[in-house]
Amino acid sequence: MASDKAWKRPPGGLGGYVRLTARASLREAGTLAYVLHRVTGLLLTLYLFIHIGAMSLARMQGQSFEELMATFRQPAFLLVDWFILVGVLVHGLNGIRIVLFDLGLGLRHQKALFWGLMAVAGAVALAGLLLILPEMAGGL
Repeated sequence: MASDKAWKRPPGGLGGYVRLTARASLREAGTLAYVLHRVTGLLLTLYLFIHIGAMSLARMQGQSFEELMATFRQPAFLLVDWFILVGVLVHGLNGIRIVLFDLGLGLRHQKALFWGLMAVAGAVALAGLLLILPEMAGGL
């Protein structure tokens, strides 16, 4: 028999349930790390294919390497490069965290390790942004 405290469907149907579950789950460092690792891995793989395709297409059209690099120094490309840096940092540092756990290291401090590594990623990403901003301003 069903209990007196029946589960109530959240407002908004399935979409409401997904939003409610995601909001509750992403508050946990482990779930956030899991989602970030998968998303950054997929985006970096997608970028790799786009990058290889763009380089091949440029070479087939007869562009020289210098012309291609001049295109990639445009502010929009530099901003994309910065996002790639952020993705690599998050994915790579979280990967190191996972390897440490596989080795049995840091298991009792998972949350602190995750946030510490994300702080390192944030600091390096900020430094990278500060380095490319003058180049972006010069390219406008």
